[in-house]
Amino acid sequence: MSLSNQFIRRPVLTAVCSLLIVIAGLISIPLLPVENLPDIAPPTVSVSANYTGADAISVEQGVTSVLEQQINGVEGMEYITSSSASDGSSAITVAFASGSDKNINQVNVQNRVGLAEPQLPEEVRQSGVSVNKASTSILLVYIFGSSDAKKPYSVETISGLLDQGLTDEIKRVTGVGDVAYFGNRQLAIRLWLNPTSLAVNGLTASDVVDSLTSQNRLVPAGQIGGSPAPADQEFTFSIELQGRLTSVEEFENLIVRRTPSGGLVRLKDVGRVTLGGESYDVSSTDLNDVPSVGMAVYQLSGSNALEVSTGVKKVLESFASTLPVGVKMEKVYDNSDFINASIEEVVGALRDAIVLVVLILFLFLQDWKATLVPTIAIPVSLIGTFAVAKLVGVSLNQLTLFGLVLATGLVVDDGIVVIEDTVSKMRSGLDALSAARAAMNELFGAILATSLVLIAVFVPVLFFPGATGTIYKQFGVTIMAAIAISTFNALTFSPMLSGLLLDRYEGSPSRANYATGGTTLAFIFGVLLSGGGVLTILAALVIGTVLGYGMGNITGRPLMLPMAIAGALTGVVIGGTEHPLTVVICTALGFLVSWFTPEIFSRFNVIYAAMEGRYHSGLDWVLGHRRLVMGLLLGGIVLTGVAFTAIPTGFVPVEDQGYALGILQAPEGTSLQNTERINRRVAEILRNEPEIATAALFSGAGFEGNTPNRGFFFFGLKPWEERRRPDQSAAAIVGRLNRQLAVIEDARMIVVEPPPIRGYGNSGGFEFQLLDRSGGALGLAKFSGAADELIGKANADDAFGVAFTQFSAVSPKLRVQVDRDRMEALDVDFGEAMQAFSVSMGGSYVNDTFQSGKVRRVYVQADQGYRSTPERLASLYVNNRVGKPIVLSEFFRVEPITGPAVIPHFNLYRAIKIEGTTAPGRSTGEVIKGMQNLFRSLQINGLGYDWTGISREEIKAGSLALAIFALGILVVYLVLAAQYESVSDPLIVLMTVPTAMLGALLFLSLRGEVLNVYAQVGLVMLIGLAAKNGILIVDLANQRLAGGLDVLESARESARSRLRPILMTAIASLLGFLPLVFSSGAGARSQISLGTVVFGGLAVATVLSLFVVPVFYVELKSWLGRQAEKSEEKKI
Repeated sequence: MSLSNQFIRRPVLTAVCSLLIVIAGLISIPLLPVENLPDIAPPTVSVSANYTGADAISVEQGVTSVLEQQINGVEGMEYITSSSASDGSSAITVAFASGSDKNINQVNVQNRVGLAEPQLPEEVRQSGVSVNKASTSILLVYIFGSSDAKKPYSVETISGLLDQGLTDEIKRVTGVGDVAYFGNRQLAIRLWLNPTSLAVNGLTASDVVDSLTSQNRLVPAGQIGGSPAPADQEFTFSIELQGRLTSVEEFENLIVRRTPSGGLVRLKDVGRVTLGGESYDVSSTDLNDVPSVGMAVYQLSGSNALEVSTGVKKVLESFASTLPVGVKMEKVYDNSDFINASIEEVVGALRDAIVLVVLILFLFLQDWKATLVPTIAIPVSLIGTFAVAKLVGVSLNQLTLFGLVLATGLVVDDGIVVIEDTVSKMRSGLDALSAARAAMNELFGAILATSLVLIAVFVPVLFFPGATGTIYKQFGVTIMAAIAISTFNALTFSPMLSGLLLDRYEGSPSRANYATGGTTLAFIFGVLLSGGGVLTILAALVIGTVLGYGMGNITGRPLMLPMAIAGALTGVVIGGTEHPLTVVICTALGFLVSWFTPEIFSRFNVIYAAMEGRYHSGLDWVLGHRRLVMGLLLGGIVLTGVAFTAIPTGFVPVEDQGYALGILQAPEGTSLQNTERINRRVAEILRNEPEIATAALFSGAGFEGNTPNRGFFFFGLKPWEERRRPDQSAAAIVGRLNRQLAVIEDARMIVVEPPPIRGYGNSGGFEFQLLDRSGGALGLAKFSGAADELIGKANADDAFGVAFTQFSAVSPKLRVQVDRDRMEALDVDFGEAMQAFSVSMGGSYVNDTFQSGKVRRVYVQADQGYRSTPERLASLYVNNRVGKPIVLSEFFRVEPITGPAVIPHFNLYRAIKIEGTTAPGRSTGEVIKGMQNLFRSLQINGLGYDWTGISREEIKAGSLALAIFALGILVVYLVLAAQYESVSDPLIVLMTVPTAMLGALLFLSLRGEVLNVYAQVGLVMLIGLAAKNGILIVDLANQRLAGGLDVLESARESARSRLRPILMTAIASLLGFLPLVFSSGAGARSQISLGTVVFGGLAVATVLSLFVVPVFYVELKSWLGRQAEKSEEKKI
């Protein structure tokens, strides 16, 4: 007697158990966080500093290296990257082990930075070093500009609006890591000096800085009558001392010096003052080439993207209402759009999978009550899974929903076996309750074994670290929970319901009953398919029912069904369904198919009977040619090994995320103004692409550091539902744009899709870090030459789409040689000369003021006309020790040189990042191997390499895949060995696993897909799926063998008996996987990879298990029997 009998006898208890599972799941659904993917990327901490006016090498030596050497080796660090740019910026990113505490990481880095700060230049300490735990990926991009291109607002005006009303509000949104502006003019007081006027008045730039330092300061002034005070003190007043200059006029009247005649030289006499921007290094335009300000919001690592995006958009909506007429705010892209769209696609696949599974059950069972038994397992198992997800801390994301789609076909399997065996027992004369008990006595062990196998195969992946482990865990937890709940349901609720329902024979439904039920269900499906909700369905059904019954009763005519349909469609229109035509088509098809249900059943039965007869013949043939079958099986296992080595590999597929980005690099030395002109040509090309909705183009900025000759742009695409054709996909648009932009000879431009997982770089493709491990012995020229050689070889390789680097070692520069002897002869102080030059040419941040509720920085710099050519150096003066003005050209000699505009580091080594894409039809795995081989061909001492971005994770995943497969098979074997108390039976069950994988790989190859992580998850699942059919056959064969049949007859009878349940469960699962196989829209590539593997593998495994398992059972059992006989003979 099995444990199930206790639940069969107590139907109320059984129903309550299932209801509690559903209630727990329903409570958990709204509590689960929703996101596209879990937090897969490693947490990062960014460190940024600015050395105003310094060149890249000065920033590298004085700032970046100082900070890096202290930060290096901080607890939990995986690697550290940095860039030192010629605009004075130093940016360091520290990547930590996946799963580490981001708050602790930030604190640890902050402590290391504190140790390094005393070694930093004074100017850097004054500006400050910021440490943030922000993500390296951008969540959303907006652009702010003018709606009237002929009368645009100034960038300074727009910057002021953002500074006053938006920046602080967005930073307060929970989950926002940082807000970055491109092309904005962060308001500051700018003092533009006229070197000629300074010289005429006997002044230098240093004198202006000294005067500003002295006369613009915040000084505490104390109180009148403050404590301690006399006992008879009657009042106390706070004193406000006007120490700071606050307006442009006050700065213009800054006293620089007093002349010998008693006159005053003011700042306006030697320069001008403006309320300008802190930086003019980057500019921004929109798609229509109107000057704008771009805004990028970075998500805090570990936060929920949808919640962050929702919070930011609320702030933006409020801010938009305050903008003056003529200022527009435009979304370029928002990653939450892709998240919502991809989740909707997966939910649609889940809906379609449920419908297909139920239809195939009804086709096989041909009885609505029998169909109801396994169907109930679907909502109970899937809804209950949400409770488990909440319990273990898993979010509702694309991966968990994938798991639910896969589970849809699996959770009915056990219920199918139960109802099929119960019906079979009833045909032999038992009543429903007795048949249910007999079926469970026979099936209890098999159901438990199949479920344990499917669960056990995912147990090892729960312990794997890193990004790959996170992906596996999402699938594993979801599928394990769904199967565990469905197993409980199959052992309790399904036999109880079979005993209650199947005895109540009510006769075959009439054609009208089929039509009514089928039309109603088709109508509900049509409403869901067209975007309607539960309320729309309820309203439509109520209106249809009332109208149908009412007209039927009033007229006495057979108008009930047509009037009910008409009323329901009226309810759909009233409910505001987006696509009512879809509802009409689905309803009509449902009516048509259900009207002919009896004929469909009859035809299916004829086809199935013929197929069953052929199977019996085929089974007899293979059992008679067992050696041949075994030989073919061994050949298939060998081919599986070959297929694994031959199929291209990857990490995760690049998806159409609704936007793309481009990188622009003009020749070294190109001015910002020329880069802007190039970007205007880019904007013209983007405007001519009909699928592009918005764009933001930035000049003077780069992902690897800002220089005047660099730029990048984002463009947002139309919604996915408006881009269904292949030529409207992001990949197709990127390809077209790359061909069109190639005709622009003034710069190199590459358009790429974003990375498939946020937080792994800025673009899809590979990231290869070429490292100078020689300690500088190679020199930048040779190091850069090695990178160019490597890129050239890569671009000549068919596996690469394009390979490129943004690094250049030959950016034009000017070196100022200082004649110290001449300087001393002229009695010029070295420090004074250096400061005068630095302030005039590079600018100097002196101190702060306070305006409109904001702290504003004050900068001093020579006016733009005195910095435009090297010859203007002759207009700069410094006073010698006796106050005589000396032109700097007396002891400064300018010579042209070349050098890097940006110097990147990786793990403290100088590095050149080589990026690229794969050629169509080739995989990232091929590119990674190709880059490694090309590097080895360089044969240059002192060079090394490493990987960053998604490539780094792909390499890690490759080393884990074999371990995961091996452990999965081992755990399944051990579970089966324990279940059957046998070491041979698990071998029979698992014999079809290798060839099932061969089928999966063949299907994958035919679809043009690669073996990525999603496909690997499918292969792990396939281990359990392939074993499941074998368990059903072996379990029954053992029972028949124990009952007295010989090995051959036991195998033959068990295979024939299990044919129908195996086909039902397999076809149900295959149809459940089908929506993934033919997925389209957002997130389709991932669904196709996963669906193709499990569909192809299960199809092959099902066919093989029906023939191979009986053959191998006979061979192995016969061999073991002979061995046992020989052992007995030896004993005798």
